[in-house]
Amino acid sequence: MKSFSNVVAASLMLPMLSGCGVFDPPIVRACETKLAKYLAAPSTYERNRFFLSDRPATRADVGERYENIPYLKEVYLKEFDKGRMKPVYYTATLNFNVLNKNAEVTTTTVVCQYLSHDGSTSKLAMFEVLPRPTDTSTFSQILRDTSNDPPLTEQEKLDYTKPIAPYVGWIRDQLRRIFG
Repeated sequence: MKSFSNVVAASLMLPMLSGCGVFDPPIVRACETKLAKYLAAPSTYERNRFFLSDRPATRADVGERYENIPYLKEVYLKEFDKGRMKPVYYTATLNFNVLNKNAEVTTTTVVCQYLSHDGSTSKLAMFEVLPRPTDTSTFSQILRDTSNDPPLTEQEKLDYTKPIAPYVGWIRDQLRRIFG
């Protein structure tokens, strides 16, 4: 009887936890965390929905990702050419409501991408994900002026490079390997 009550309790808790974002994919969490740092009214952010996709990355994708870092570009392209790198592009498209600079509710969409060198998401860190707008005029109305922000502290830099959801990412990676 005790195991039955545990199953019932777990089945009641799962919907509540999923509504809190506990089971959100790491790329969604990274995208939302990064996005919140730039919003004019981050506390008013309310996600409507998100869409996920992934695809094998091409040699051109790897080259484009490291276009501004010539040394890394050369290293990763060599790894790709030798077949040691199996990159995957993960994409999250977020649709959300937020107050703009005029305190009006605005609905907009951003796209975040993550290039994984080995196909896993367990190493995904916030600095690797950049929210890109689908509508730049709306996006410019929800952003705050960051020109006077102080430089990142050493702790903030460390936080940006830590995997945002290593265990969730690891579980998702294992499930992806098992179920394809």
